[in-house]
Amino acid sequence: MIQLNFSNVSKSYRSTGGAEVRAAEDISLEVEQGRIACLVGPTGCGKTTILRLAAGLDGPDSGSISFGAAGNGETRPKTGYLTQRHTLLPWMTARDNIGMPFRVSGAHGSKTGERVDSILESLGLGDFAHLYPHELSGGMQQRAAIGRLLAMDARCWLMDEPFSALDERTRHHPQNLLIELNRTKKITVMFVTHSIDEAVYLADRVYVLSTGPGRIVENFDLDEEKPRDRLSPAFGRRMEDVRMKLEQVIGA
Repeated sequence: MIQLNFSNVSKSYRSTGGAEVRAAEDISLEVEQGRIACLVGPTGCGKTTILRLAAGLDGPDSGSISFGAAGNGETRPKTGYLTQRHTLLPWMTARDNIGMPFRVSGAHGSKTGERVDSILESLGLGDFAHLYPHELSGGMQQRAAIGRLLAMDARCWLMDEPFSALDERTRHHPQNLLIELNRTKKITVMFVTHSIDEAVYLADRVYVLSTGPGRIVENFDLDEEKPRDRLSPAFGRRMEDVRMKLEQVIGA
């Protein structure tokens, strides 16, 4: 079972002037297999630091990070990292960008091509396979980036405001796509966002962080069926709960 566990994790950095900057402090959280956890909090509260620690790009100063049931120390699963910028290679078509993980792993042949085509179709990009990133809309670019995660067969997705550059209406499509992929493929997702609406729509659990150094001050378990009705009273109440806690944090 893939489960991401943080136990009393802290992380500091050194500024260019040599001063210690505490980014995250005493973080304990878990993301269960096949679930989506969203991190919300004010700018500079350590959300991206937590993602980088989960990805293994940085190491904690103290505490532990583990994978597997009850933190049993299983090895890190294949992990995909998606940021605000799609990071598609500009000289490659959408099809070639999605197929890049296969080429890196040395996989070739007709079955590989069929797999890439299947991913393109599942993302609604079949008719745009031969376009380059600059020829795609912002939403299509992010879908192609998600396609690359699918080609990697990544089982843990770390997502740092991946839809923030899209207007509110446009981002609904990739949000629903993520919910469907999470449901069908049991992908474990840690998702950073500044949007309370996005967090309440996507998450099985929302973690609220304090101002820096980031500490978890509250978590909300959301068990409403997905996709959720943004116009429902229950959705509005969940939004208000998270908003009130976040306003307390900012005003503290």
